[in-house]
Amino acid sequence: MPTAAPPYRTDHAAWAPRIAQLLLRQPGHRLSAEDAVRVADLMQVRWLQAGTRFIEQGDAAHDHTILMLLYGEVTVEKAPLHQGDSLVVSIARAGQLFGEMGVLLDAPRSASCVAYTDIMLAVLQRESLDRLVQEHPATAARLVLGIATRLAEHLRDTSDKLSAMSRLVSAMHPAIKAQMLGPKSGFSPSQLDDAQPPQ
Repeated sequence: MPTAAPPYRTDHAAWAPRIAQLLLRQPGHRLSAEDAVRVADLMQVRWLQAGTRFIEQGDAAHDHTILMLLYGEVTVEKAPLHQGDSLVVSIARAGQLFGEMGVLLDAPRSASCVAYTDIMLAVLQRESLDRLVQEHPATAARLVLGIATRLAEHLRDTSDKLSAMSRLVSAMHPAIKAQMLGPKSGFSPSQLDDAQPPQ
């Protein structure tokens, strides 16, 4: 099946101003306008069709790229442990970064990403990041610091959600126990003592 032609220009010059603009909109960014232009100049532009899975959860042999969504929407999916079905945990829109944790920590991809619509991505290769470190270390430091700040905020938000979930489960525990041990449940605490592991 032939690949459809991208409906938008894919040359870097056409997208460089938008890349710089979106870099400056990143939460917690530390970049100056000059820094943003410098980083944008190192990024490549890639168009992907809707339905393309471009990041795979658990991939430890990934290509060490940081991607930023320029146009379109992406579903971020996570597969529960030991289960095959993925759950959509968020819908990403323009400005969202992908893959930064895997690059900075040299870790497997933490989620899968699928193009929900046709999308345009800006791609920062690991080689380009290394070049930025060598040629413009202050810009590289501000870029990495901004990404680290964003990741820290994300982890703190996740921790807060887990704490809220734990409190909810604790609050529901008496009701769940009452349902399990109530007179109509047919279940008694003595059954726990006689329970045998499944064969």
